[in-house]
Formats: sequence, C-alpha cells, structure tokens
Amino acid sequence: MIIAQQKEKENIIEYILYLRQIQDIIRASDFNLDKIEDSIINRFKVSEKIKSNIRQWYSDFILDLKSEKKEKSGDIKRIEVVINKVNELHTSLINNPKEYKHAELYRWAKPYIEEFKSLSKQENSNDVKVCIDAMYSLLLLRIKGQDISEDTMQAMQTFSNLLAHLALKYKQQEGSNE
Repeated sequence: MIIAQQKEKENIIEYILYLRQIQDIIRASDFNLDKIEDSIINRFKVSEKIKSNIRQWYSDFILDLKSEKKEKSGDIKRIEVVINKVNELHTSLINNPKEYKHAELYRWAKPYIEEFKSLSKQENSNDVKVCIDAMYSLLLLRIKGQDISEDTMQAMQTFSNLLAHLALKYKQQEGSNE
C-alpha cells in the first residue's frame, strides 16, 4: 500500500508493474493473508495502525482478485483502467503534431510492439498494454536468471524509452489536473 501510493504519484508505469507483482505474490501465497503478513507486512517498520491499513489493502486486493475471477491469471480492473488511461494519453500524444519526441519513440518501438503482439497472440491489445506485458515478462525472466537475447534487449529498450516518456507525460498531466 505504502509503496503503491508512492509509485502511483511518481511513476505510473512502475505503479502498474508493482501491482502486477502484488497479484503474483498473492497468487503464490495461495491468497493466504497470514502468509503475506509474515513475509511482507511485518517487514515494514511502521506503526501497528499503518500495518493494519496495509493488511486491509492486501485483503481488499485478494477480494478483487477473487471477485473478478483472476485467481490464476490476468489483471484486475483497477490495473486495466490505469493501463487504458495511459494508452489514451499515448494515443493523444501520437495525434499531437507538437509531440514529435513521443512520435519518434513510438516509431522506434512500433515494429517490436507488432512483433510482440503477434508472438503473444495479443493482436487486439493496445500498445501500452503490450509494452507493459513485455516489460513484466522481462522482469520475470531476470528474476529467474534466464538469458535474454540481444534482440530482445533491443526491443525492450524501445519499450522502456516509450513507457518512461509516457510516465513523465502522465505525471505532468496529473500535476496540471490538481
């Protein structure tokens, strides 16, 4: 909860990736809140009141996964909503002739996005979701210590650059809406 709130304010892409990690942690913990409390919540050096809030946040997350029938895989709605919001920003930046930097970053990433869509059978997914899926897959490969090809790393760099730019633009947009 604490980390999620911080990431949501600072970098929306890291926030999405973090929430995906939380989903996987909950699944790996068999939706057992006591296991999560022992392995995660109790490691926070915060007051018991804040720990209680964190426990409630995880409990709510578990309920969302179960009620949305995402126990095995997939993103809960709150993640999908944020991804779609970032993709709307992406689309508006592509269509804005003043946003030449974004257009250039997208031009470099687009062939890799199309390739990833095809390989992962996500032809109907939006560009931002594809990039996030790819970056999350890279994170999992690194955690497992698997080798990553030079071509894959090149593709991931274009995704990373595009998503970093989107995160910056998102933060600027959200700051102007406050």
